[in-house]
Amino acid sequence: MGDVVLTSCLFEPLIKRGFKPHLLTYTPYGEIFKDDPRVEVIELRKDELFKNLERLKGFDLYLDMHKNLKTFMLRLLLGGFWRSYPKESIRRRLAIKFKALRTSYSVVDSYLRAIGEKGYRPSIILSENRLNRLKQIYGEGFVAISPGARYKKKRYPHFVKVAERLREKGIRVVFVGAQGECEGMDGFENLCGKLSLLDTAGIIKLAKVFVGNDSGLLHIARAVKTKAVQIYGGTHPTLGFSLFPEEGKVLVKNLPCQPCTLHGKGKCKYGTYECLNIPPEEVASEVLKLISQEGH
Repeated sequence: MGDVVLTSCLFEPLIKRGFKPHLLTYTPYGEIFKDDPRVEVIELRKDELFKNLERLKGFDLYLDMHKNLKTFMLRLLLGGFWRSYPKESIRRRLAIKFKALRTSYSVVDSYLRAIGEKGYRPSIILSENRLNRLKQIYGEGFVAISPGARYKKKRYPHFVKVAERLREKGIRVVFVGAQGECEGMDGFENLCGKLSLLDTAGIIKLAKVFVGNDSGLLHIARAVKTKAVQIYGGTHPTLGFSLFPEEGKVLVKNLPCQPCTLHGKGKCKYGTYECLNIPPEEVASEVLKLISQEGH
């Protein structure tokens, strides 16, 4: 989901050049742009991709933001004019083993280089009706925490303690995410699994600050312009998915073993998950700093 959200950095520059963006993605990620008038979504199931080629033909420009085997096959089958981005696949994979190759890299900047642009940021438009409805039900000005991530090596284990520290400071905390991601969050407002993906984006938009892992909802926070605290575990900013400084705060221990895999799969080879051993007091402190900045 994060990759899909980050492609939204291309909408504005493409529109300024006279294009009408169409986004090809798998179900259910097209829902993210349901309120967004800038883009038309072509949403398919994975087993439908090569059964709908007629629907994908006839565009003036194709932008390949995956550069994998499936998009290579689409190039061959669809023809047309294609551009892709500098993915740095080899460098990123080697960075797992060689510290010297853990250089600065941004997927967002790389997406923009595919069309010769820079400086744009991911953005999602949410309707005022949606935001007003959610505001009436849930209010605003809270801190939204998302404890979920696809793999264990990316899931920070102390979010409850972070929430407790914030509550001690009089900060309201709301947990968001998918069904089953917020177990053990008793005593706090828990919206996990209770909202659509787009309504979850709306809740994040209404928050003062978002706190999460290197995950899809973190990138939604970026796109709805909510300041965020991003916690890294088995992955690392060198892989390209880190917040920009103006988007919030990145917490990463920069251990010699980070990143240990490209996507955070598998178990910690040391069994300690030391990369995720960031004191909850430190996380809460960064949240409070961002709230303070928002107040000025």
